[in-house]
Amino acid sequence: MTETTPTKQSARKADPTTAVLAEVKAARKVLGTRHLPVAGGERPAKGQAYHQRQSNRWRAIEHSRTLAETSGWDSAVLAAAFGALAETDPEHNRSGLVRLAAVAVAAVESLDQAAP
Repeated sequence: MTETTPTKQSARKADPTTAVLAEVKAARKVLGTRHLPVAGGERPAKGQAYHQRQSNRWRAIEHSRTLAETSGWDSAVLAAAFGALAETDPEHNRSGLVRLAAVAVAAVESLDQAAP
């Protein structure tokens, strides 16, 4: 009688994005449920105009750094954050905030990869 030895499957390497998103999910639970407008304050339109100026500024910084090959996550995160907050349309707010989350996750993954 011949017996076959079951082949051991190697453990799958954890997807770094999945690990970061698990941390994000845990941090999100701590925030609880809050129903806030994206643009707050007494004059939200004035705040959105400020955010638009800052978005333009940080996009220019990010572009300059890319050309000089001195990019950093700070300019990418800030450009995405200010850009998302500058939007007046809820759909654009949402897509901007999703993009911000993606940039933030990519920055965390970069930190994790650089860690000893």
